[in-house]
Amino acid sequence: MKRIGIIGTSMRAGAFARALASDFTATHGIVGLLDPDEGKARGFCAFNKVDAPLFHDFESFLEGCRPDLVLVATVDVFHAGYIVKLLDRKVGVISEKPLCINAEQARTILAAHRRNPEVFAVTSHNVRYSPVTRQIKRLLDEGAIGKVMRLSYAESLDRMHGTSYFRRWNSRRKNSNGLELHKSCHHFDLLNYLLKTQAAYVSAEGMLVAYGQKAPHKFEGTRCHECPHKDECPGYSDYNHTLFAGSYTPDMCIWSPEIDIEDNYSASIVFRNGVLATYSLCAHANYSGEHIVFEGETGRLEFRSRTFRENMDPRDVHDTMVTPVESLRLYRFGKTGAEEFPVRHENTSHGGADAALFHDLFAPEPPPTLPTLEDGIQAVLTGCAVVESIRTGRRIDVQGQLKEV
Repeated sequence: MKRIGIIGTSMRAGAFARALASDFTATHGIVGLLDPDEGKARGFCAFNKVDAPLFHDFESFLEGCRPDLVLVATVDVFHAGYIVKLLDRKVGVISEKPLCINAEQARTILAAHRRNPEVFAVTSHNVRYSPVTRQIKRLLDEGAIGKVMRLSYAESLDRMHGTSYFRRWNSRRKNSNGLELHKSCHHFDLLNYLLKTQAAYVSAEGMLVAYGQKAPHKFEGTRCHECPHKDECPGYSDYNHTLFAGSYTPDMCIWSPEIDIEDNYSASIVFRNGVLATYSLCAHANYSGEHIVFEGETGRLEFRSRTFRENMDPRDVHDTMVTPVESLRLYRFGKTGAEEFPVRHENTSHGGADAALFHDLFAPEPPPTLPTLEDGIQAVLTGCAVVESIRTGRRIDVQGQLKEV
């Protein structure tokens, strides 16, 4: 029986906890949780039906539950510190994305991993595991469009999904370094994975237009549940009071002047293998979705996903109750029309991606295809390059960020 510890009783950690309780009880068990917010931790246990001791500091957590493997799923800025400590204590690590939030942290993780190469350590990049990603990967590897020459990736978040990031700690750069890291890092990992390469150079632009102090609004407060404008503000949102029973509540004002990250940005990425890509994210769109296009020597592969919803059900953790409209088409040169490929979507966490990821993470012999710490570092470096290019207006050498300043 493998002993599992969890650092950070987040919603993301809840998906792992539920999977462990339903599918891996014969081989894995949660033996301890670390979170300084006791109310939040108890809400997590009640919501996810976890029965394990709670700890408030790292040393007592490690000594009290003696884990074999630890999921790090706390606020992003703290990932690196815990990862380095766990590696140096020879404890296996699963890091929720992003692996860390800046190049300096990436360097410390890389150094710790090189000191402890025998320790199991992976990054939880679940987008690799979605059914459609596997279809796209197979088609590209089979040469369906020949050599990939150009790529475009447009991500849109509807106002319910988009605002969720601006109601939480994610909206403060000191905690997340922006959606370029917290949200887009697994898209950057996906591009590296599909193209079998790494980013070389990034140029980017971005801004904050729909949220924060400069956005068009009439109301401003601190948190929705205690705001005098909650009956009339169009940005009002409630939350699950059982799950969030501590000091932290995910209903911070989306008009707060403290918000200092971008809500839309675009980047031009040159990869080491010569592929040129454009990537964009808009966090205030009409619908949530993706439009990904691969232009190749012999054809074009195009994936489109759109999710329309009027209301976000608070019980719907990671979109398990909505089914997107999706299409995957292959256009070959010299032929009219497109070849349609059926897209399989599962009404489970992240459309089936999480179940496939958990299968590999908790397998008796985890496969070598799991996203590594190095994969996580590469995704972080791309996100950091986007942030730095927006800040400075310069073209950023992605791999150069690993060099000591």
